[in-house]
Amino acid sequence: MKRILTAILCAGILAVTAVGCSYNDALYKDGNSSSQTSEDSTQPTTSSVKDDKYGNDLDGLVDYFVAKGYLESKDGSIKMDASAIGAKEGKKFAAKYAGSNIIIELYSYDTKKTNSTADEIVKSVKDNGTFSIYGLPDVTAYLSDNGNYLMIYTDTAIDKTNPDKNSDNYKHREQVIKDFKAFKK
Repeated sequence: MKRILTAILCAGILAVTAVGCSYNDALYKDGNSSSQTSEDSTQPTTSSVKDDKYGNDLDGLVDYFVAKGYLESKDGSIKMDASAIGAKEGKKFAAKYAGSNIIIELYSYDTKKTNSTADEIVKSVKDNGTFSIYGLPDVTAYLSDNGNYLMIYTDTAIDKTNPDKNSDNYKHREQVIKDFKAFKK
C-alpha cells in the first residue's frame, strides 16, 4: 500500500514539475525540515582537508563536505527516504556556487546488510551512472570508491546535454565528485 501511495505521490510531483512549478523530489521525507539557503560559496576548496579525521558514516561525509567548502554547514538538511533506494540514511542540501543553485544529496549504504533494492540501485549506478525509481526519469548519481556512499549532484548552470567543460561550475562539480569518490577509500 505504501508503494502505491508513494507512486501516486511521485506521479503528482512529476506533473507539478512538468508544468514549471517547484521541484520536490521523490525521496523527500521530512516535511518540517528546511533546506539550506547559503550565500554564494565560491571559496576555493582546501586540498589540505583530509578525510582521515572524519567518521566513516554519513555524518562524517557531511562534516568532510563542510570542511571542503562544498556545504556551508550540516544544519538545514532535509532527511530523505533512503529506503526508496535501499540506503541506510540520506540527507539533501541546497547550496550555491558562482551564483548557481546546487542540490547535493548524500546517502549511506550498509554494505554488510544489503537488500535487493540497494543491489539494483548500486548496480545501475555502476553500469550506467544513473538509476530510476517509481518509473521516474533516470537520475545521474555517483558511488564512492568504497561503495558505502551515493551522491546526487545537481547544478542548474551545467547543461546536461552539452556541458561547458571549461566553466567554473563544471570544474567545481568534477572536484566535488573526485573528493566524494575518494572519501574513506
